[in-house]
Amino acid sequence: MSDRLTELRRSVEQPPSGFDWDENAWRDAGGRALSVVAAASTQWASKRPSPEDPDAILKSFSGPLPRRPVSFQELVNRIEREVLPTSAYNGHPRWLAYIMGSPTPISVLGDFIAAALNQNSGLWRVAPSSTAIEVQTLSWIAEMLGFPSAAEGIFVSGGQMANIVAHAVIRDAKAPWNVRDLGARGPDGNAPQFRIYASSELHYCHEQAAELLGMGRRAVRRVPVDERYRMRLDSLSQMMAEDRSRGDLPIAIVGTTGTVGTGSIDPIPQLLTAARQEDLWLHIDGAYGAFATLAESCPTELRALADADSVACDPHKWLFAAIDAGVLLVREPGRLERSFAFHASYLETADRGARVDFLERGPENSRPQRALKVWLSIQAFGRDGYAAMIDYNIRLAAYMEGLVKETPPLVLAAPRELSIVCWRVEPGGIDGPALEKLQIAVIEEIERRGIAMISNARLRDGRSALRACITNFRTRAQDLETVVNASAEIGAELAGKPPRG
Repeated sequence: MSDRLTELRRSVEQPPSGFDWDENAWRDAGGRALSVVAAASTQWASKRPSPEDPDAILKSFSGPLPRRPVSFQELVNRIEREVLPTSAYNGHPRWLAYIMGSPTPISVLGDFIAAALNQNSGLWRVAPSSTAIEVQTLSWIAEMLGFPSAAEGIFVSGGQMANIVAHAVIRDAKAPWNVRDLGARGPDGNAPQFRIYASSELHYCHEQAAELLGMGRRAVRRVPVDERYRMRLDSLSQMMAEDRSRGDLPIAIVGTTGTVGTGSIDPIPQLLTAARQEDLWLHIDGAYGAFATLAESCPTELRALADADSVACDPHKWLFAAIDAGVLLVREPGRLERSFAFHASYLETADRGARVDFLERGPENSRPQRALKVWLSIQAFGRDGYAAMIDYNIRLAAYMEGLVKETPPLVLAAPRELSIVCWRVEPGGIDGPALEKLQIAVIEEIERRGIAMISNARLRDGRSALRACITNFRTRAQDLETVVNASAEIGAELAGKPPRG
């Protein structure tokens, strides 16, 4: 061995310390961490849904870059002292803002195990069990939604990314040229404008997808909705005819099953008929509502999503998985790979047979093991367990709807179909801009007092409404009574009037 090599050998004999733990250290630290997890996941009566002074939080996390190690014990102390009290808890029974499910304990532990395994689930060769679990979990979800067993899918970060991936597949499937090679402008640079039809209540990610994929936001046509916030079929037909007459290229209809604002469900059976007649792809944005098909109280037409060409859904909403867990299912196998496979030489292996490389089905190479927590949860609760809990959430919303109708000065603001309830506070003697400001003020005051987290919805006529979404296995009837009564009392208080009734 040369002198230089000997010197290099000596330089690597003592590695930096502290990066690895033995089994005892893991057990000691894990016990302490589990105490933090339990504290974050229980004792809801003593917790606020949101922190008391959110504007002051940044001061707690503005220190300089550490140069020396900090002990794990001190780090956990800091989490208990600074992180837990300043967190917003979407697991709280009165967290009713947006559409966010509460993570079940088994889902939380599933993420813990997945982090320890640290599988990059993009390539079969490096993560065979992770890949097999994802394939099986996708097949279970397809069965839940009524999709055929041959359907393929992929786990992504959430509904937004699932819809973006879906639009890539739609564009490539419906364009009469190779968009991956030639781009959206086509072989001669003057290709027709793609057209995608979605209701005016669509999630913004559909326009974002069109922008990212080179089709432009204007490719997405916002179809007016009726009094139930559902896509109008007459308007859809008229817009498609107008676009074709201009030489545009309609490629897809997007049906929403559970709009962000009011939870409305587009007329899926009729959209299926229109898509087949016009030779368009029917995609279902079921990020929120797709899993409601399991519930006994599910609107019948919602189950028609099983006949769509693709569906996006979020296990981290109504399967109560920890964030993140979104899914895209595509009816025709092979479509995902046609849009995303690259077959890079450094990743190529021998013939894969039945094996799957998920990096060829989506835009991620490095992918966390998202499916494990859902795989565990589906086994822990079963299809029937999920059906019962989702149905319970929908029945809670029906009860809240009834409470609003019977509690002056509250007024139901939009029809309820799933588990979103929209209402307004309308004390007598106040109207116009002052009444609009009152709606937002009530929402903010309910949060400021630590009563609940609710959000606002924009109605068809431009007015604001208070909005509660129940996708939480901890929410009970008394929580909804608290929110409804508080909105009435605070509304009357802010309007300078005593509550009626």
